[in-house]
Parts: sequence; structure tokens; C-alpha cells
Amino acid sequence: MNKEQLSTFKTWFTEYVATFYTAGDDFLNRNIQLKECHTHRVFNAIRRLAGALDMNDLDVLLAEVIALFHDVGRFPQFKQYRTYKDQNTENHCLLALKVLADHDVLADLPDEEQAMIEKAIEFHGAKELPELDERTAHFAKMIRDADKIDIFELLAANYRILAETPENFAWELEFPDTPECNPEIIDALLNRKLIDYHKIRTINDAKLLQIGWVYDIYFDWSLKQIHDRGDLQAIIDLLPKTEDVKQATEQIMCYVNERIGKLN
Repeated sequence: MNKEQLSTFKTWFTEYVATFYTAGDDFLNRNIQLKECHTHRVFNAIRRLAGALDMNDLDVLLAEVIALFHDVGRFPQFKQYRTYKDQNTENHCLLALKVLADHDVLADLPDEEQAMIEKAIEFHGAKELPELDERTAHFAKMIRDADKIDIFELLAANYRILAETPENFAWELEFPDTPECNPEIIDALLNRKLIDYHKIRTINDAKLLQIGWVYDIYFDWSLKQIHDRGDLQAIIDLLPKTEDVKQATEQIMCYVNERIGKLN
């Protein structure tokens, strides 16, 4: 893996994504652009994370390739189904692997590097990582963190729009925007457990699940980015002010402050 190959991959990605933009289809184009821009931000996030981890040049390149291709399955997914909901369509991580295989994108890389990139992409969206060899697990953790760094910012911004000017909210509303919170989700947060997606019944449940992602952030540096930018607190501020929610969110913030305090 070298810089020239990374440049080739970047060119291929840009040209591939360009094929999904369609004249006269603003809904499609807006959503394709959403994921294209997300990819570039995740690419930058993983590069900064690699710098914080003091990784060597080769490993930085490998991390960047993983970030560049982690969501490449999103484009055919939205083109065909006009939604990004995996549970109603296909697993976008597996779709990414299919796209890369169909186009022989990684064919010139050594087998070991190719396998590691593919495994990191395959499991970047899983609820939890399976058992992987140490090197592959490290890159899988990096892409999961970099992905969440950007998603937290997007969530905070869009939940604010939903609360203040709902007519400008552009995302799909999969759940009702009602005050209820599932007690099972709150209990999971209090016990520092990851939450099953199927437990979500309302937008507030989704917010709780998402702030619970802090328990799935692997590197303290990543958690500090999310905290310092204010994204976590912004989502918490938009939750109901009930006692049970307050207890869960206070525990989350204590957990985050405890971890990022090590960096100061």
C-alpha cells in the first residue's frame, strides 16, 4: 500500500459516486451527497485519530482506505431502495464489500491488507465487534470511532432542527416524535450496556440509544472530540427532563468525563 494507490482509490471513489447523481431527482441527489460528504469527513477523522495514535505511514494509509470505502455500499442501497434503513433493505457493510469485489478495487493490494480492510468495513456497522485478530480489530475500532465522531455531529445538528424548525428536517422520521422513553433502554444505559435497535419505539429512544454509543467508543481521543464539540450534550438537552432520563444521562456524562480526564 502506498500513496499512489490511495490517490487511485480516491479517484475511483469520486467517479463511482458521480454515477449515482441523477438529473431532476433532488431527493436522490441530496441523499447521495449526504453520504459522499460523510465519507470525506470520516476520512479526515480517521486520519486525525491515526495521528493521535502515532501510527506509522503504512497504517495511516490503510486506515484512510478503510474510511474512504466504509460506506461505499450506501450509494447503490439508496439508488435501489431510496432509504438508508438496513433493516428494510440490505446490510450496507456487506453491500460495500460487494461493490469493491465487483469492481476489483482492492485487487492490487497484498492479500493480508485486502482481508484486513474488508473485515474492518464488514463490521463497522455491527452492534458489537466479533473476535478478530489484534491488528484487524485495531483498524475496525478506528473506523467505528471515526464514523461515530461524524454521526454524533450530524445527529446533534438535525435533532436541533427537528426541535426548532421541524419543517426543515430532511431526514426520514422512522419513529414518532413523542415524549415516551422505553424503560428498557434507560435501564441498559444505567448498566452501561449497548442497546438493541429493536428496542426503539420513539425518537427519544433513538436519542438514548445514540448517546449510549459512548460505551462503544474505543479511543479516549475519539470520545474527547465528541464531548468537546458539544454534540453529546446537545442531544441530551433535547431529551425529556424526567428523573429516570436525568439519572441515565448524568451517568453517561460521568463516564465520559472520567475517560477524557485521562487526556488532560
